[in-house]
Amino acid sequence: MTRTVVVKVGGNATLACVPIVAAMARETRVCVVHGGGAQISALARERGIEPRFVGGRRITDDAMLACVREAFASVSQALCGALEETGLRTLALGEGTVDVRRVPELGLVGEPVAARTDAIMAAFHVGRIPVVAPLGRDTGGELLNVNADDSAAAIATALAADELVFLSDVPGVLDAHGAVLPQISASRPPASAAGGMLPKLEACTAALLGGVARVRIGVAGTVVTP
Repeated sequence: MTRTVVVKVGGNATLACVPIVAAMARETRVCVVHGGGAQISALARERGIEPRFVGGRRITDDAMLACVREAFASVSQALCGALEETGLRTLALGEGTVDVRRVPELGLVGEPVAARTDAIMAAFHVGRIPVVAPLGRDTGGELLNVNADDSAAAIATALAADELVFLSDVPGVLDAHGAVLPQISASRPPASAAGGMLPKLEACTAALLGGVARVRIGVAGTVVTP
């Protein structure tokens, strides 16, 4: 039976992850979920908007949401193009993939309550790699920004994925001396885990509790246990 792996790519190394994703896709079914945090923040600052975060999650108003949508479109196009240059075929997906509920204290931000897998499975069926941008709609149809780590966990859970992998410019969860920790418990994160690593670990927990068999951060980095 073909393995299913969800790969979340992000950070400043999104395109640098392409060879790794391509190698995975030769042996398994891969669904890619991308972030765009650096691109969003850069675009916002160009427009005179200073990014703000709570617990590693971006506060989003109308102006920031416009930056989010524009940055995600650019990242998705670049990522699909780079994957196709390796000989793979892709399908860009977005707003209809994750259903969310609004998180009022963060503004126009949603947290996943479910993921729709029909389009992902259809892409698998025709030999394409689904590339998902983390935007969702709530029950009222409002478009909301969604943390990409949370989206990846929801999609991995819905697909009953064999593995969820987080790839970025960080090789894994680091200890206080900068060395990669081979294994950690998401429920007891090391004191060195802070900032954007915190929502990532929360997403790891959600995926593991949702039945995803294995979660790791980095190519050969940190295996996360409950």
